[in-house]
Amino acid sequence: HLITTAHFIMGKNILVLGAGLVSRPGIEYLAKAGFNITVASRTGSRAAKIIEGLPNSTSVELDALAEESQAKLEELMSKCDIVISLLPWTMHTPIAKLAVKLKIHFGSTSYISEDMEKLDEEFKKNGKTSLNEVGVDPGLDHMSAMKIIDEVHANGGKIKSFLSYCGGLPCPDDNDNPFGYKFSWSPKGVLLAAVRKAAYIQGGEHKILDATPGKEIYENYQLDKSVPNVGEKLEKGWPEGFECHPNGDSIKFQKIYGIPECEELIRGTYRNVGWCATMKKIKDLGMLGDEECEEKLANKSFAQVIGDMLGCKPEEAKEAAAKKLDLDVSDPIIGRMEWLGLFRTDNDASAKTMIDATSKLFQENPKFSYAPGERDMICMHHTFIVETKEGKKEKITSTLIDYGIKNGDTSMARTVTLPMAIGIKALLNGEMKAGVVRPTTADVYTPILKEMETLGVKFTEKTTPL
Repeated sequence: HLITTAHFIMGKNILVLGAGLVSRPGIEYLAKAGFNITVASRTGSRAAKIIEGLPNSTSVELDALAEESQAKLEELMSKCDIVISLLPWTMHTPIAKLAVKLKIHFGSTSYISEDMEKLDEEFKKNGKTSLNEVGVDPGLDHMSAMKIIDEVHANGGKIKSFLSYCGGLPCPDDNDNPFGYKFSWSPKGVLLAAVRKAAYIQGGEHKILDATPGKEIYENYQLDKSVPNVGEKLEKGWPEGFECHPNGDSIKFQKIYGIPECEELIRGTYRNVGWCATMKKIKDLGMLGDEECEEKLANKSFAQVIGDMLGCKPEEAKEAAAKKLDLDVSDPIIGRMEWLGLFRTDNDASAKTMIDATSKLFQENPKFSYAPGERDMICMHHTFIVETKEGKKEKITSTLIDYGIKNGDTSMARTVTLPMAIGIKALLNGEMKAGVVRPTTADVYTPILKEMETLGVKFTEKTTPL
């Protein structure tokens, strides 16, 4: 078996576009599996750093988004068996179209867009695969969920309710700021969640949160105290609970997961306690607007900006904000805003938009970054309510708690790129069907989940009769 696998791997070439923070573990896995790797990034030094010390790996400076680089991109892709896009998701379809033209495989960890879906027939015609949604969320969430769904269905049961939450958070031992959050990339994307929409199923009905008052995700959060600490023992102990809220479109997963019988389906996000209400109030204060307002912000402190908005002196910004938000000045939410720097008279709010200005406060505060030796955590928890063939009710949970490696790879980097790398190894060994694929069938998810366990990333399942 080993000989045939090695024989298959020999001479397979992989092009990776993008050398972001999360890319190293997956690239290292593929390089050590014997594939020839080329990492292309618009910052050549970053690509070079990613492959440092890795066998059969080269780096190249290439801005895959730039018009003038298209000929070079096509030339690089034409020499490869697969192109992996770790670029922003908007770039996946153009790269995938090029992969179709050149008759090669495509891979990404992002959600399959409608445009990607439309390429299914073309990939099939080429006998090639576009493998997507093989990170952590999306990725391991699908795999661990489908394992249970398939088992329940195989035993003649029905999925009546499915709640699935995931959060990339600081390890509780390293959770040392009042927001309970640290950024491994640009804060703006996380702050934009305050104005995102969500769709889910509850009581058999489709529900929509459309970011209008009363229907904002941060108004519709709950406290989940049910997450068991299945990870290692912590010095500071396990949190009493996590805030959770719906995120994105959960409704479409009723069809993707093949659970038409499901009357409640919510996929969402975990945050530490205090986050949702605080971000809601920061939004209510007008600090997450994305309209251009450079002149309102130029060379002003945040206290001045808020003072201008609320018609008060900069030094009265805190009291005026509390009054506008209907909060006591001593409320922890006002405390978090003050700690962030929203009421300071000596900082600089200069930016294009309010959300850019507020992002700066998060970005420039070292307490929002992981210091050397600090670890992140992936916390994922599924809860199924199941009706068995005999008509009995059961609760099944599946939980992943994974921590980053001290002074090594983050949990986010490992759980995003290792499942992808394992999937791509299987694909290049001829073990995957053609077309646009996500890991929701046993032939794809079983080997990935099994190998992830050997790498220390393991789901703990528990069944309780109701």
